[in-house]
Amino acid sequence: MYFYLSKILSPLISFTNFFIFGIIVLYFVYKIKKNEKIKVLLKLFIIIFVFVAILPIGSFGVKYLESEFIIQKKIKKIDNIFVLAGSENSTASKLTFKINLNDSSERLIATVKLALENPDAKIYFLGGHGSIIKNDINEAMIAKSFFSDVGFDIDRIYFVDNTRNTIENLQKIKELEISNKTNVLVTSAFHMKRSLLISDKLELNLIPYTVDFRSLKDENLINNYQNFNILDNLFKFELFIRELMGIISVKVFL
Repeated sequence: MYFYLSKILSPLISFTNFFIFGIIVLYFVYKIKKNEKIKVLLKLFIIIFVFVAILPIGSFGVKYLESEFIIQKKIKKIDNIFVLAGSENSTASKLTFKINLNDSSERLIATVKLALENPDAKIYFLGGHGSIIKNDINEAMIAKSFFSDVGFDIDRIYFVDNTRNTIENLQKIKELEISNKTNVLVTSAFHMKRSLLISDKLELNLIPYTVDFRSLKDENLINNYQNFNILDNLFKFELFIRELMGIISVKVFL
């Protein structure tokens, strides 16, 4: 139920979707009714949307999610490496017959690095289908192709391809006999706080290995000005809100 509810509500709780559709609806309602309260609400929607689009509010939110993971603690001998799916673009991979990855591809790259540094470690790739309607190709298939193409030994990797979200991924770890071992979790920095919260709820002992930082910027103001992008501000705010909603959901429902 949690999986389907999260997928159905996702477009509805999107900040950009909510405010753009809200502004359009309020505008036409005001044109018809000429109600001053609706006019005030319309102005409020516009002001909030402009502030989020222009100011780096989303960047500060993502920085909050990532801040405690910037400095990576040294990990001695690793027994198990768990990497969460999310790097793989199933639709593009299916249509192009090539491996298509997204901004989170560092998850797979870091896994290869850690595995080469720890030749006795077991690797678990966690993730199958994250969509309501399954594709012919899933995340595990794409990841397997990636590891094979870079010359990594596929026999070292256990592909868990029947999970749909982070909770189900980590529940699979719960089924393994990994207590009293050094277990490392590889995922994006913005996603690590929620992942570890779920891990604590499930009483897992996972060491974070964080990649794919989104909030780190050049301290030079001129360089930041050159990179100013309204769409990027909205994207990061969306990313922050989504993770925040996920954290709240885990605390309330798990």
